[in-house]
Amino acid sequence: MLIVFTILPLPLMAQSRPTDLPRQIYGEVQIVDSTTLEFVRTKQLVRLAGFEAPRLDQMATSESVSWPAGQVSRAWMILRTLGQDVNCAPVGRDRNKVLIAHCFVGETNLAATAIAEGIGYAFNYRDEPKVPAYFDIERKARGLGYGVWSSPTLPPPWLYSAPMTKAAGQDPERSEPVPGLPLPLPVAKQTDDINNAHGG
Repeated sequence: MLIVFTILPLPLMAQSRPTDLPRQIYGEVQIVDSTTLEFVRTKQLVRLAGFEAPRLDQMATSESVSWPAGQVSRAWMILRTLGQDVNCAPVGRDRNKVLIAHCFVGETNLAATAIAEGIGYAFNYRDEPKVPAYFDIERKARGLGYGVWSSPTLPPPWLYSAPMTKAAGQDPERSEPVPGLPLPLPVAKQTDDINNAHGG
């Protein structure tokens, strides 16, 4: 399922982007978990902005059939990126200083597509960049009963791991969508930036 989205103008995206971030990171990735990528050549970790997925050990039940929701989410991300170059546009850092980014394979926004197919959730941790348009995508997936939405008993990951999250000092925050906001632009491959982007 190929998803192509309306895009933000580049100047608007640049205004909200901290100046100490690399403009882009490009290359093959290893999937750490459903939300975190590691670039093979540079070992740079990147977490997808505005996206959460079931923890690796979470199980779901759909129509009396149990299935490993966390492992399915990770496998989905592996299949989407395997043998492909991933293009990430960093927009911030989390409390552990890991880059947060919008990442694309070609023109496919990985987080937005995962949300649309029920692989994960639109979600923001407090003080991290928000992507309100993802909540509109999630609402459609939820209405269609895709993926995680086919399992009424599956707790969202921020509730499933709430004790661990609080202990780590991270305060989850769900954002309300703002209707009509477009999604971030995929960034074009730029050789000069690639060579200078990895020190962050």
